Amino acid sequence: MTQSIAGDCPTCNQAFTVEFSIEPRPNFLKCPTCEQAWHSGVVPLEGCPICACRYFYRQKDFNQLLGCAVVLLGAVVVPAITGYFLGYRYLLVITICSLSVFTGVDALLYRQVSDMAICYDCRCEFRGFEIPPAIVNFEHFLAERFEKEN
Repeated sequence: MTQSIAGDCPTCNQAFTVEFSIEPRPNFLKCPTCEQAWHSGVVPLEGCPICACRYFYRQKDFNQLLGCAVVLLGAVVVPAITGYFLGYRYLLVITICSLSVFTGVDALLYRQVSDMAICYDCRCEFRGFEIPPAIVNFEHFLAERFEKEN
């Protein structure tokens, strides 16, 4: 898997995705839109090359909207269609069975999908990097330190 960094440029606020390379080049990380150079001396996941923050959290690299759609499909559509054909007398049993099947599918997907790291400050996503064990799941009390005033 290629290593990439995705987020919003702090200068022009445009979304970007840049591939990361180990080869040392001066100012090798820059915004594709405005050409703003970022902190090229910072090693990813020891610090953020975009904002120089040192705090990251781990999360599954999976589309959350798609995950919610799968759960909705399992909870509503399958029992309704099956109940229509078998009768609504068994709706509770069908619902429990279909939710069990979708829970199993969800567990399989959870094991197959890799993790990504996200910077607490600028919310840049780091995909394809080896994530150190010190980077743990999202912590609300730590995230409050980085909340920006609107």
